[in-house]
Amino acid sequence: MGYVPDLPRTILRDCSTCEAMPTWMRRNPTNDHSPQSVYVGVGQIVSYRCSHCGKEEVRVWFDFSESRVKNKDEAYSPIAGVTLRKLGQWPAQRIEPSRELAKGLTEPVLDLFKKGLTSLTHGFGLGALAYFRRVVEDASAELIDLFADRAGADGDSETAQAIRAAEQNSRMEDRLKVASEALPPTLRPGGVNPLAVLYAHYSRGIHGLSDEECLTVAQQLLFALQYIFENWKKQMEEAAQFRLTVQQWSNPKKTPERPDSRAKE
Repeated sequence: MGYVPDLPRTILRDCSTCEAMPTWMRRNPTNDHSPQSVYVGVGQIVSYRCSHCGKEEVRVWFDFSESRVKNKDEAYSPIAGVTLRKLGQWPAQRIEPSRELAKGLTEPVLDLFKKGLTSLTHGFGLGALAYFRRVVEDASAELIDLFADRAGADGDSETAQAIRAAEQNSRMEDRLKVASEALPPTLRPGGVNPLAVLYAHYSRGIHGLSDEECLTVAQQLLFALQYIFENWKKQMEEAAQFRLTVQQWSNPKKTPERPDSRAKE
């Protein structure tokens, strides 16, 4: 009969428990010792489980159909074609941000960010921009603290204080504007001010823009958020760690003095 295509025995998939992308093994949803699928009336269901932690599992619902060709003698030939069609998945597939970005956001803000990504993927510009604007609003304190901490670590306490002063403004546009204006040249990679870029796209707002225009602004806002929370934050953390290590080399801990044996009893 020849080779008949089937779902792969193993897949590579991100595991939130392992925080890595290990191999997932195919298994029967009701029998750990079998890789076979289960028939459910319409289609079949097969499971894949993370082979590293054994905790994460995904179930795939699919349909398998064959096609044959009728010969001149009215007899059907062997299988001429096979179609594998995915019908569903549990847990539902979601657009996920990178781990670096996810670690920099609180759970409520991360949920908004994921919804923005989903809207962007489906081409819903108005929805994507609304979600990303909320991300900027709710994460504004973390954004400002991020740059203020870096300025303070560089020994520029005056600039750090000026950046943090932006948090006193009630309007989001004013916060980003004041913080971006206080950003020194040393915190502007390639001469570009990350907070100014964020402010420029946030302040454009939603009113008066078409869905297509909102989609463009949302993509630009996403790029700025990803750069700050992934690349820029990582660079600042690595720079801080490097500076701390060098300082420890320059100022090694003193060896504790031995008790004076001549001390008075």
